[in-house]
Amino acid sequence: MYDLIIIGTGPGGYEALLNALRLKLNVAVVEKSKLGGNCLNRACIPTKYYRAGSHTIEKLGKIKKYGIQFELKSISFKEAKKYKDEAIGFLRKSLSQLLKAKKTPVYKGTGKITGKNRVEILKEDGTKETIEGKYILIATGSVPTSVGGLVPDGKYILTTENFMEDLEELPENLTVIGGGVAGCELGYIASVYGSKVSIVEIKDRLLPIKSISEEVSRNLMRRFKKAGIDVRLNVYVKEHYVENGKVKLVLSDGNEIYTDKVLLSVGRRPNTDSIDEIGIEKDERGFIKVDDYLRTNFENIYACGDVVNSPMLAHVASYEAKVAVENMFGKKNKKRDYSIVPWAIFTAFEIAHVGLTEDEAKEKGIDTVSGYYPYTYNEKAVDELETEGFVRLVFEKDSKQIIGATVAGIEASEIIHVMAYAIKNKMTAQEIHDFIYFHPSLSEIFVYATYDIVVGKLF
Repeated sequence: MYDLIIIGTGPGGYEALLNALRLKLNVAVVEKSKLGGNCLNRACIPTKYYRAGSHTIEKLGKIKKYGIQFELKSISFKEAKKYKDEAIGFLRKSLSQLLKAKKTPVYKGTGKITGKNRVEILKEDGTKETIEGKYILIATGSVPTSVGGLVPDGKYILTTENFMEDLEELPENLTVIGGGVAGCELGYIASVYGSKVSIVEIKDRLLPIKSISEEVSRNLMRRFKKAGIDVRLNVYVKEHYVENGKVKLVLSDGNEIYTDKVLLSVGRRPNTDSIDEIGIEKDERGFIKVDDYLRTNFENIYACGDVVNSPMLAHVASYEAKVAVENMFGKKNKKRDYSIVPWAIFTAFEIAHVGLTEDEAKEKGIDTVSGYYPYTYNEKAVDELETEGFVRLVFEKDSKQIIGATVAGIEASEIIHVMAYAIKNKMTAQEIHDFIYFHPSLSEIFVYATYDIVVGKLF
């Protein structure tokens, strides 16, 4: 009997594996697809690879300002995919080598929990194998959802996973259904690599997410318009037809779009449909119910990541996996805590956030003041020719304690951690302002975002 059986090797499963191996536990892994799960193979990592290419292509348009004469001969998404696959393959191979080095068995197939300590693996050839473990961790992630009558077929109607893993060349015209995180990331990538992109969003703004301010959405909308991306808001696809090798979309406002391919980016659902036959409790949407310690209704079965109703973020899955393993084999119960979870979006510019927005604070009855400063006047951003962006810091009005931060611009995903640390340590605007930052740096933008609050307005 194994000490721990991990079903799924995405960020949650991988983090659980690392922690379990460090504890010298006897671990088994069940994986039906490629090691690394969705994040490594079809989402987080390949998206950032393509986005790095897109950002570089745009940066080349400014390179003459450094005194460099450069002629861009071609842009090939097919070549980018080739090297993306190599990079992902290297990371996947590294994980495989670790498993071999630690003599950790990998059972290939679909895992189903058939007993409190028992997992049945259905292999590709139809055969089954059963293994047993003292503890079981469910980390099977999520799968794309569809909307209306738009059903993915891998040819005309694609999922984000099709885009990341299967698409060899971009179509001349691509229509993205959904202006959320993935839609804005992949729409931007496709546009820079040469597709004529349209985005159809049922709500009244891009990134219509509670934790994203309208200020961010307005800035991104302006940037997309400048890039020639056709954004349709307050509409949905009423009907669609495949005609002469193209897709005809009839929108709710009566307009029509003719496109080569449709990319569905309307969210994901937990991959729990066939996870067990013993009665693990789930909610109406299929999320596994867990307590504060990530235990299911079976004391030795835990769950983490997208199968749990928590933020669908890779780093949240990793965090939950550490909490789960500690609660299985540690000396004390550890509760999960999502009070400080930074996140970032990689689109036309990076967008990062941690804590509360002004609107979220208002809903909680918290009076706020905020500090703002644009990248325009940050010397490091000027040196990098990356002056598009801003920072907004949100403080509790009376105490001036920081409760939220948004950064939009170059390296936002990196410098947001400075403010995550500040929130965790309940720093005030004065303390953030008084800290000595290296010059020139992007991080010193936080000094200037606190000036109005700490010293007073300049004008």
